[in-house]
Amino acid sequence: MFPVLRQYFSPFAKRSEELSLLQIFKPLYIVLSVLGLIPCSIEFPKGKLDCIILHRSAFNHSLCALFTLLTVYIFFGLHVHQVLTSHEENAFADDKMAKTNYIIELVTQCLFCTSAYFCAFQRKNLYVSMFREVTRSWDDLPYVNRGIILGRLRVKVNCVVFGSLLLILITLTAVTYAGSTNLWKRILITLSFNVPEMIQFTVVAFYFVFVLMVVALLKNVEDHCKMFTKARRSIKNNSYKVESGRIPVTLSHMQSVYVKALRIKRQINVAFQAPILFSLLQCFHTMVSESYDICQGLLYQDDFSSHNLIECSYWVILQLLKIYALAHSGTLLKKEALRIGRTIHNIPSIDDDEIKLFLEIQHFSTLMTFQDTEITIFGYFPLEAPLMFNMIAAAAMYLIILVQFAKAK
Repeated sequence: MFPVLRQYFSPFAKRSEELSLLQIFKPLYIVLSVLGLIPCSIEFPKGKLDCIILHRSAFNHSLCALFTLLTVYIFFGLHVHQVLTSHEENAFADDKMAKTNYIIELVTQCLFCTSAYFCAFQRKNLYVSMFREVTRSWDDLPYVNRGIILGRLRVKVNCVVFGSLLLILITLTAVTYAGSTNLWKRILITLSFNVPEMIQFTVVAFYFVFVLMVVALLKNVEDHCKMFTKARRSIKNNSYKVESGRIPVTLSHMQSVYVKALRIKRQINVAFQAPILFSLLQCFHTMVSESYDICQGLLYQDDFSSHNLIECSYWVILQLLKIYALAHSGTLLKKEALRIGRTIHNIPSIDDDEIKLFLEIQHFSTLMTFQDTEITIFGYFPLEAPLMFNMIAAAAMYLIILVQFAKAK
């Protein structure tokens, strides 16, 4: 039992442990397969073996995707019908703006689910290419102890990312079923709000884990650059000449892996930018509408309960978590690329006339300048740290405008 838990949750990877980069992705892959968010099955071999794509399994994954989408669409229609025909004696039933915002939230959830599944199956070959490219690029630089990188990545993926998904699922269910609404309304909320929200978090987690794997590739390049620098300094201090085999990997080899890592980054950008766009649209609208409901409830409604306040606040927090994950991913990539740049500029030259090494460093630096590390949404805006500030500031501005024009009931 303990070896199995260690294989997926331990931060320490032994040298004898045949752990590959893609194996860390396995727990999240199971969730994606159940929801039909991945177009085909993958086998995760141990050691330095390429991942195996099972194309014949695409039919089963398509059935999972179709069943999930049909469930969301059917209960979306039932929920909209229930909202439009509701005759409950409360402020919500008479507030046209509240009803409109509620329906728009449902629509944005459905739009995201549609775009996520459509992109997953339309870009099936791109997904397959990303998986294979990650596996091969990781094994291109095997000359340092990569267990530390894999151990830390394993904790981030299986404990932080996967654990966060489980925690969100539990708390979302608890908040939904802790209220005083009838059972049918809770079922509608679960299948037309909670399920799409969990699908959205799963897609964001899928994207974030892929970015973490690219960051791990760049970290591996950085470690090899440090090894190269250390070897050069050792040779320089002992007044030795560079001998063949003394430094097992060349700067051009590291540059090649860096280019492959950024090619994977561009593939991730293409594969996920449409779902992320709809996710950010849904996040923005939900933050504004839920905050507006809180203001209206606290200012003008006598029956606004503490559960309503907690539920609305919780949904705002969920949107902030998604925005933070998306913004943090781009920051991680940029920071790791900057670390590589600083490392290669610290490589010492042994002889003053060693022009070849100087030209290699210059070429690597120039390549880093033109190989952009940003992940953008159709080129309009990057996923970086300022994204969270911009989203919150814009939502606050719209909320102020809505509150100023609101009328007391």
